[in-house]
Parts: sequence; structure tokens; C-alpha cells
Amino acid sequence: MKKKLLTLILAVSMVISLGACGNDTKKKAEATRSETVSKNANMIDDASATFTGGTTGKWTTYTNGGAMSLKNIKDALAISVIATGSLDYSAQAYLDSFELKQGCKYRFAFDVSSEVPRTIQWRFQINGGDYHAYANENVKIDKNTKHVEKTFDMTETSDPAARLCLNVGKFEGDGELDSHTITCDNFSLTLVDDSNEAKETADVDVPDINLDQVGFTPDMKKSATVRGKSCGGAKFSVVDASSGKEVYSDVTSDATKNSASDETVAIASFTPLKACGTYKIKIDGIGESDEFRISSDVYDDLKKDVFRMLYMQRCGEELNSDYAGDFAHPACHTGKAIIYGTKKTKDVSGGWHDAGDYGRYVVSGAKAVEDLLLTYEVNPDTYGDDTGIPESGNGTPDILDEARYELDWLLKMQDDKSGGVYHKVTCKNFPGFVMPQDETDQLYLSPISTTATGDFAAVMAKASTVYSKIDPDFSKKALAASKKAMKFCLEKGDTATMFTNPSDISTGEYPDNFSSDEVFWGLSELYRATGDKTYLKEIKKTNAKDVRLGLGWTDVGTYGIYAYLKSDAAEDSYGKALLDKLNDEIDRVNNAEDNYGATCGDTYPWGSNLTMANNGMLFILADSLPDSWIRKARGYDELADDQLHYMLGQNANGYCFVTGYGRLSPVDTHHRPSIALGKEIPGMLAGGPDSNLEDPYAQATLKDVAPAKCYKDNNQAYSLNEVTIYWNSPLICLLSKY
Repeated sequence: MKKKLLTLILAVSMVISLGACGNDTKKKAEATRSETVSKNANMIDDASATFTGGTTGKWTTYTNGGAMSLKNIKDALAISVIATGSLDYSAQAYLDSFELKQGCKYRFAFDVSSEVPRTIQWRFQINGGDYHAYANENVKIDKNTKHVEKTFDMTETSDPAARLCLNVGKFEGDGELDSHTITCDNFSLTLVDDSNEAKETADVDVPDINLDQVGFTPDMKKSATVRGKSCGGAKFSVVDASSGKEVYSDVTSDATKNSASDETVAIASFTPLKACGTYKIKIDGIGESDEFRISSDVYDDLKKDVFRMLYMQRCGEELNSDYAGDFAHPACHTGKAIIYGTKKTKDVSGGWHDAGDYGRYVVSGAKAVEDLLLTYEVNPDTYGDDTGIPESGNGTPDILDEARYELDWLLKMQDDKSGGVYHKVTCKNFPGFVMPQDETDQLYLSPISTTATGDFAAVMAKASTVYSKIDPDFSKKALAASKKAMKFCLEKGDTATMFTNPSDISTGEYPDNFSSDEVFWGLSELYRATGDKTYLKEIKKTNAKDVRLGLGWTDVGTYGIYAYLKSDAAEDSYGKALLDKLNDEIDRVNNAEDNYGATCGDTYPWGSNLTMANNGMLFILADSLPDSWIRKARGYDELADDQLHYMLGQNANGYCFVTGYGRLSPVDTHHRPSIALGKEIPGMLAGGPDSNLEDPYAQATLKDVAPAKCYKDNNQAYSLNEVTIYWNSPLICLLSKY
């Protein structure tokens, strides 16, 4: 097939940054614009359009019951369809991402042939939500090359990151098809008429004075971050929100450069104001803040909803309206799971849905459980027996009831024979944006991993201590399971069972090629629980300097250090070396704090709010250790507060990142129940800014934006706006102070 000469002009996104130095009362948040695409210029890059040089470009595949692969044959895209599955999209090739503007007319064209007569579908669709099509067409093809061409209007709201799909699954009328190859070439998407292009509007209003939108307790440190050319040394007034009467005044700090947000900022501190009420801050020439409250109970509702998010994520049991309200649903995922690679099945019902999807993953679940158990250990009275879950009123603190729900599921994930723990249970592919009871595909237990087994050993050992008086039988069961798991880890070695997704499973992988920190954590918890010197000997085989610090699901060494420092070996030479390492980490985080209280530094990772919440939890744990052990550069209590204030509104985006709270909070999270029902479950912590731009929507809308501002409230932006149990869990710990 002779190539057509195609000219490529890439659409370059140009972002209007948030007015860091403006003097208006309010600034518009980043309003995304794109440079005008020349009419009749191909919007598909050459490698993905003409495949010259043996490439398949940026095309990739999605399967849901089908099987397929892509390769380049004679400078064309060859789609090898191995199995069509049962749906038209069971086998799909796709290409991200295209800006389709409302009111514009586009022309799409390509050449296609197939070894067997059949139907395919091309479609431009939203890359999230219900994945509905903006334009699509079913095309009958055969061995003769067919030129497909269609002009369509974009009638919906502009989409900066639409997806082009070729559905090559099962179509009615095709019958059963053997494996075959479909050949595609000469793709083009061109803008042919923009005369009716809809005008763009900014997303949200964000003030230039940002603070915790929920509020403050009377005795805590209180401040707002102010940005603008005249922000330094400016007089500010705190006024009563109803009457406008001034109740406090002062001047802001000197202006400084905040590199992560690329802004000039100053701090307005009003800690001396303790009177309960509802207020706002005003600064002449800059504007006013959102309203906020000062009250001793200011976090009570927030605290309860953030905690209840875990109940709302429960799998395997009915959530009835008495407890779940509008988010009630029948029991889901109750069928047995197939142990991958075998014909055996296992009951692994229960536990929490991990995130915006319905998978259940051991490494992330163990992190979330540990956070609850640590919260109970540090502040045992903070979550009582009346949070509004089914177990409320049973005489056991609700935080232990909720942790127990996940612990019971984790026990099911252990292999009875080897003691190893299966990495996860999911279907083979992510479902659509449906309610959990509507994901009915077969469940699979993915293979055992050392990381999952080490994490399991750790939380079961800790649980054996926490529940020893509450439920002695469960305590003994947990300890026995922990010992069995650790035996597996020690016998298999560090890298014997590193996890990667099987080739036909595409759900979350949670990969980790380094499991020594998981084993160290497990050993430390076991030694603390039992006092068995055998575990102490195994711990010390790892040089203290080599322990990988972290409170996440990847690096978990800080959990292990804390457990060791809480054991009777804390003050031996090994313990002192671990303490030095912990102090160094606390100092590092402390020194990273900027004028928004953020502790990410200049690079914001996927789940930056997890970083902030984990660092807040780190300060809480440090505060629980003896004063003589910790280098207190300043009050760690205040540092923990700073992380909370950041997440609740004192950030460069002006968002309270917890759904349902503050003036401006996420309303379009990447969370299937919320999308399916068209409303957000309150109390979910969104992921937050991700300067690595790790999804097509982020890449299309946030190019060249300052790291701290790389956030969009859109369900397509899964790297920015997903929610997870293990983002909420350290926030639960952080809120336990109040």
C-alpha cells in the first residue's frame, strides 16, 4: 500500500497560570487553552498515523475477555485478534489523546482491511465516566483495503483528552471468528471548521488568600498563605463573616518565592484569635479568603466522614441505607475466586475496595490497616463506638471494628499450605464505571508475593497485640498466621516471589522489586509482639542504614523502625542507629516544608496528598516517642497541623481536597460508585497534584504548569483525582488529634 504524505502539527497546550501576582479580589484557576490547530493538518502524530519505520506509534490495547496484540507489518498497524470475547470492546486498540472542541467540525479517515470478513467500530470517546462516544461508526471490512472517512461535529463540552478507539471484539452478525489480522494505515484527524467553536470558560474561582476551609480549633496555630506582588508586609484583617466587623488585624510576613507553585507568597498569621465564630480574611488590593470557622468541634463531622469512607468501601456485604444513605448497595463480589494458573477456587470475600476500582490488594490494604492500628495505639479514645457503622454500640471502638473487617479478609488471602499471601483479588480487567454489585466477571487470585506476605506478617503481629484483650481467640489466630507468613518470607528469600501482573490481568499491579523492608517490618512487629530473640537476630541481619524508610505501600521501613523503637530492644546499639535514621528523615521532611505547609519539595508525586498525610502521621509518631529521642527543631504537633491545613485548603490550588468539605472540593473524582450515582461520597481524600502528569487528561491540560498546581477535578484525571483507602487512612490518623 502506497503511503500518503502526511504533515504533522502537534497540538500544544498553553496554560494560563493562576494569578500569583494579581490584585483582583479573586483569580480564575488555570483556564486551559490550546493553540489553534491549523485546518486540514493531521492531529495524529506521524508514527501513530503512517507507522513509517516499523513503529506502532502510541497505539496500545485494552482487553475485557478478548485477546489481541499489535505489531508493525510493512509499515502498517497489524492488529492480531486472537479472541474476540463477548463484547464489541472486548478487544480494543486505542490512541490517546485528542482535544475535541465544542462547536467544531472534524474529519476522520483511515484505511483498513481484514483477513476475514467482519465488523469493526471506530469511535472518539470520553476517556472516563461512562466512556460514551462523541462520534462512532460500525464498518464492515474484508480482505480488500477500504478507505473509511467521516465528518462529525463535536456537540458536547470540549474534551482536551478524548480517546480514539478501534473496537475489534464481537459484533452481532459476524458469528464465531478464528484468530485473524486486521491491517490499518493512513490515519488522519483534521479540523475542518471552527467557526462555531464554543468560548472557553475558566474552571473555578480561587482567592489569593488560601487557608484551611474547614477551620481551626481555638488553640491551634492559625495562618493563611497570601500571594501577589504586594503580599509582603501587607495589613490584613480577620472579620466576622456575618457582620463584617474586624476582630483581629496584623501584617503579613515578608514576601518570599515559593518555587513549587512559582509564586510570590507571604504568611498571614492569626494564632492569637481564639474566639469561636465564622470569619474571613481581607487584604486591600489582594482580596478576601474563603470563610472558615474557629470552634473546638470544627473537625468533628469531617473526622467521622473521613473514617466512614472505609465502611463505604466495604466489599462482600450489603451496605444498607441506614448506614450508607444514597450509596447503599447489595452485597458484591461474593463468588469464589479462581487461583490464577489453576482450576482451584477460594473464598476471599470481604475487605475494602481499594480505590476508584473494586480490586482488593494486600499491600495497600495492609498499609491502611496499620494506620488504623497505629491511630488506636497513639490516641485510643479518639474514635469511639458511635461513628455510624453497623458495629457501633457493640462495646468495641469502631476503629478496631473497621480494621477487623479488613483483617478478616487478609486472613483469607493466606495460602493454607505455604503460608504465602496472594497479592490481590480482582477480575482480569477494570470494570466500567458501574456500582460494585454490577461487576460480575470472574474473580482471580493473583500469585503469592513476598511483599504481600511480609506486610501481612507485620499487620497480623500488630493485630495480635491490639486485640489480645478484646478478642483473645482472634489474637492467637492472627499471631499464628503472622508466624507462618514470616516463615515463608525467610525461606523464600528477598527476591524469590516479586510480583508482576500475569499477561492477561490488567488491574492494578502494585509492583515492588525490593521486599527487604516488608520483611524487616514483619520481623520488627513479631519481635515486639513475642519477644522471641530469633526474630531479633533476623532483624539485625539488615544493616540499620540500609532500611528503606517509608509509610506507603512500596517502602514500609518506617513502620518497622517505629515497631522496633517500641520494643524492649529500643535502646540497644541497633535501635539507636534506627533512631538516627528516623531523626534524619524527620529533619528532611521538616526542611522540605514550604509556605503552604507542603512537604513534597519541588516534585509532586502521584498521590501527593498521601505524601502530606503520611508526613503528618510521621510527626504524630515522632511526638509519641520520648522527648530525649527526637531532635525537636520545632513542635511536631504544629508540623502535623500544617499537613492537615494544606489538604483542607491552604494550597496553591485553593481546594479542600476532601470531598464534601470547604467551599471548593472535588466533585468529579475517579471513583466508580460516585460516578455511577452522580454524587460524591463525603470524606474521600483526592490524590492531589501530580507534576509527573501520569494520565492523558493531565498531559493534555497541565503542560508547563508549576508542580504544586498540577491538579484537575476531573474523573478522567485518575493520577490526580482518584481516591484510595490508604490515602484516607493516614488522614484518619492525622485527625485523631482532635
